[in-house]
Amino acid sequence: MVKEGYKKTKYGLIPDSWDFLQLKDIAKVNMGSSPPSSTYNEDGDGLPFFQGNAEFGSLYPEENQWCTDPQKVADKDNILISVRAPVGDINIAPYRCCIGRGLAAIEGEETSNKFIYYCLKQFNPKLQSYSQGSTFSSINKKVLETFFVNYPPLPEQKKIASILSSVDKSIEKTDEVIEETKELKKGLMQELLTKGIGHSEFKDTILGKIPAKWDIKKLRDICNKVTDGTHDTPKEVNDGYPFITAKNITNGKLDFEDCGYVSEKDHKKIISRSKPEKGDILFTHIGTIGQTVEVNVDFEFSIKNVALFKPNNELIKSKYFKYSLQSNIVQGFIKRILQGGVQQYLGLTTLRGFNIPVPPLEEQKKIASILSSVDAKLKKEEEYKAKLERLKKGLMQKLLTGEIRVNTEMEV
Repeated sequence: MVKEGYKKTKYGLIPDSWDFLQLKDIAKVNMGSSPPSSTYNEDGDGLPFFQGNAEFGSLYPEENQWCTDPQKVADKDNILISVRAPVGDINIAPYRCCIGRGLAAIEGEETSNKFIYYCLKQFNPKLQSYSQGSTFSSINKKVLETFFVNYPPLPEQKKIASILSSVDKSIEKTDEVIEETKELKKGLMQELLTKGIGHSEFKDTILGKIPAKWDIKKLRDICNKVTDGTHDTPKEVNDGYPFITAKNITNGKLDFEDCGYVSEKDHKKIISRSKPEKGDILFTHIGTIGQTVEVNVDFEFSIKNVALFKPNNELIKSKYFKYSLQSNIVQGFIKRILQGGVQQYLGLTTLRGFNIPVPPLEEQKKIASILSSVDAKLKKEEEYKAKLERLKKGLMQKLLTGEIRVNTEMEV
């Protein structure tokens, strides 16, 4: 039984006052075309030239090429959609621009462009399902023009687009704060992990110039244990112990959401060699080199192809040790070791011989405290962004299907 005041479409229920129309009924579709390569330049001559989704940002594309003889042009505020692999990525033209054959431009006719933008974002999986091609997926003009969208009256379109745009603006501002905080952290790490706090005398070392009161110690001399996880691939189970690999260690974070699980038997076998505990340091040393994280959980888990360092806290503090391994001074040392190598791999013997800058313990604590406070701010902003993105996803689902109706009498 259809809900009163609603009608059924192939996308689900929509309000009776809404239409369910093909894109060609409400907008013009302009397929891109690549101009002669001789007309491309990076000097800013002509119109900005976007070839595909490689230039796309979160909302607007970023220019890096221009064209003096454009074949196809998109106007400001046109929707730009990727028509070649990957199909369906969407941006908005920030100004008049040239579009290559990897893109199409969509312009609403007596329709809110922003509303169409959000509609295409919401129903993107359906659009992707129409992609064709054995080598790579693509869609043509006919597929775009005959694609159906939910279509409320114009005042409702504008109100829906306004609500979603306000959330997007909040996400954009949060992104800016995150990027500024990352830059702050980058600068602080460079300063604190090479110059320390309040030093006036420095000395030359194998790692470069460091404060005179600092030492350079081998990693084996500041750790009680240096080992790594299993190199086997145990059978995964649905209910067992978390099983961490290099993919679960990124940007200083340990991600358990996307990990596998192993049986108690396999887990016990693995931890007999390498048992991660709170305060230990995990370090990726095969394939992706140098991702570092401090273990900050109390429950047990197993590791594969990840190095495990157990720091001697009388010589080096875990948090400082983590930041030191992430620093340019140590990462540069790693790159020099790997330079010219075919396989990206650091064995345990090499890891144990790593040179680590070691300040006095009190200074280690101060450095770690400053950087931890910046990390805490980053985490807070990233969590806020995730909350906004969940809000947007829920609003798009409810507003673009008419499950929640908007008040069009209020100003947009």
